[in-house]
Amino acid sequence: MKNQFTREQIIGGAVGGVFLLVAVGLGIFGWGAMGDAQNEAQALADRKMKPELASILGRPGGAKAANQEAAEMAKFGGELAEHEEAVVGSWRDGLAQASGQGQEWSTTPLKWKEKLIAANEQVRKRAGKKGSNNKVILADDFYLGLQDYKSSNPTEEEIPSLARQLSVAERLTGLLMDAKEGAREEYPTQCLLQVLELPLVKAAGNPEGAGKPKSGPAETGPIRESYRLQLECSPEVLYALIRKLATDPWLFILSDLRLESEQKDFPKRSEVAKKFEGEKSQGSGEAGTEGAGRTGEKSPLLLVLAGKERVKVLLRVDFVGWRSPSPGKVPEKGKSP
Repeated sequence: MKNQFTREQIIGGAVGGVFLLVAVGLGIFGWGAMGDAQNEAQALADRKMKPELASILGRPGGAKAANQEAAEMAKFGGELAEHEEAVVGSWRDGLAQASGQGQEWSTTPLKWKEKLIAANEQVRKRAGKKGSNNKVILADDFYLGLQDYKSSNPTEEEIPSLARQLSVAERLTGLLMDAKEGAREEYPTQCLLQVLELPLVKAAGNPEGAGKPKSGPAETGPIRESYRLQLECSPEVLYALIRKLATDPWLFILSDLRLESEQKDFPKRSEVAKKFEGEKSQGSGEAGTEGAGRTGEKSPLLLVLAGKERVKVLLRVDFVGWRSPSPGKVPEKGKSP
């Protein structure tokens, strides 16, 4: 015999089914979405590592304040990038000037050789003669560190490196001459530039130097080359040279410095007057014989301690140039990028 449901039982079952459907719907579309949003917010807070984010967003106007702070940070980042570009910009200009961009002498071996001859003659004219205390004296075989090309011409593959090295060698020599001419020496001392050694020349894209260089991606990032100088000068000239290297618009880094004083022992008191007699008047061209006698008689010991001395210097200077960002490569016709 079949069980028959009463009317009250049927109505109660229907109501229970509707309630179950509503509960399932709320769980899927309401509670589930709320849970996902909460999880995403928590993940964002954890990722940013800012536990104070909840307190900022929880107070009235917190979201607006957070947006303002984000805008200020973006503005600060832009200003910082501009400041960095202003600093690096002079280094990029230095590399462009040293490389001779847009000039014929930086691309043609014959024009480069003419540039080398002219630069060496100009440096020789500015240098002092042997025995001079007022200008830099160059060694007899000095040729801007490019003696190998005094009687030979470079190849086209060597020109990019040689153009940059010629410019840097000429600038380093000029800085030393500026330092000597501008230094205030109590006792003018001879300054001799003995050696200027350049980095090894490498053919661009073809170290073996055989055949034409293969085409490849443009080099990026900074370039750094070491130059070695050997000279003798007074401490005042050396200090002036280091200051000029540190403040030059081109980026020079003093990576090694070795000093040796020419005066090993302090002179005896009885020899002080004889050693320094007439030096000051001879260097400055003042007073003549009478002044020379006074200088020898009245040379204070303090001037000897801080005065005439020559140091032998061996230093290595690195030239660093910032390459400009290379533009995007244009695809060839008929080929996809």
